[in-house]
Amino acid sequence: MLKKFSTPFNYNNMRKFKLTGWLIICGYLLASCSGQMQGNTINPAFSKQPLLTGYEWKELTKKASFPESYNFQLFAGNDTLWAFHSEGNWYSLNGKDWNKSQLTNSISNLAFLDYVQFNNAILGLGHFEGNIEKFKLTTVINKTTDMKTWSVLSEKSNLPERFFYHPFVFNNKLCIVGGSNATDQFSDIWNSDDGVNWIKRADNLPFGKRDRSQFVVFNNKIFMLNNDVWSSTDGLNWNKETDGIVDGENIFGYAAVVYGDRIWLLGCNRNGKFKSEILVSDDGKKWTAQRAPWSPRGGIAAYVFKGKIIMTGGKYGGPGIEGQTEFVYSNDVWSLEKTPSTENALAIK
Repeated sequence: MLKKFSTPFNYNNMRKFKLTGWLIICGYLLASCSGQMQGNTINPAFSKQPLLTGYEWKELTKKASFPESYNFQLFAGNDTLWAFHSEGNWYSLNGKDWNKSQLTNSISNLAFLDYVQFNNAILGLGHFEGNIEKFKLTTVINKTTDMKTWSVLSEKSNLPERFFYHPFVFNNKLCIVGGSNATDQFSDIWNSDDGVNWIKRADNLPFGKRDRSQFVVFNNKIFMLNNDVWSSTDGLNWNKETDGIVDGENIFGYAAVVYGDRIWLLGCNRNGKFKSEILVSDDGKKWTAQRAPWSPRGGIAAYVFKGKIIMTGGKYGGPGIEGQTEFVYSNDVWSLEKTPSTENALAIK
């Protein structure tokens, strides 16, 4: 049985998929992105920034056994780390050595839909085949507790028929906010006790129609992260924390996790430029940028596992990207942890 999962909030969650022409260059390049790709170099001001003080990055492996890809998900349970990948699922006890599970990919195209960790299980919310131009979407709900097989909870649930949303857990309920279908975006919130039966709790939320938003639960609040940041204590009433994470820049393509009493955004793209960058905040209002030692990328997977942030995957380059016109996908694995001096300082406090 799958038990004692750690905090289930990582939603940068999708896979490689093929689109043509303008769609490749624009927002569908990274399903978590919203903006054009323009250039690939780290801006000079950012490249001079130091690594984050009090924390240390370590490369666990240059090449994991799962294929190079982007926009897939990491989860953890029973002291085991899981990569829910477009080509199957892999597990590891240390982030370095990975084995493939017999558990299949129940969602199919992970560019559009997510898995979510809930009540000691992993749920697959829906099934998506095709691409944005031609697709088949169903609301089947699959569940696994043994990480070997899926059981079907419902062939046709009342899960809203949409995509480009990231489910999260708040107050012991599954929640989704916004998303898109073939013709429109949404500004509503739904929740569920079981993943099968969904209830719309509010519509016309104050931030307007949104998709691809990232969510974390931090200090008993939901934080919705786009280029701006909103928070809520109940999912119904929302307050804007900041108009822009970085003034004058468009931020997208990141993974969001909570670690060490802070919100961390990893793999941030700024104004369409790929970065090996993190942004950190202890309140969602003010953000500090720091560089990381891994290569520039977006659409990474990140999760907190055994007291460390584990990061892997990502995508870089492509048509129109100066210096790197071919796509580069990653499967190196890195960890970020507090240094001993930081741990000692926290213990003294």
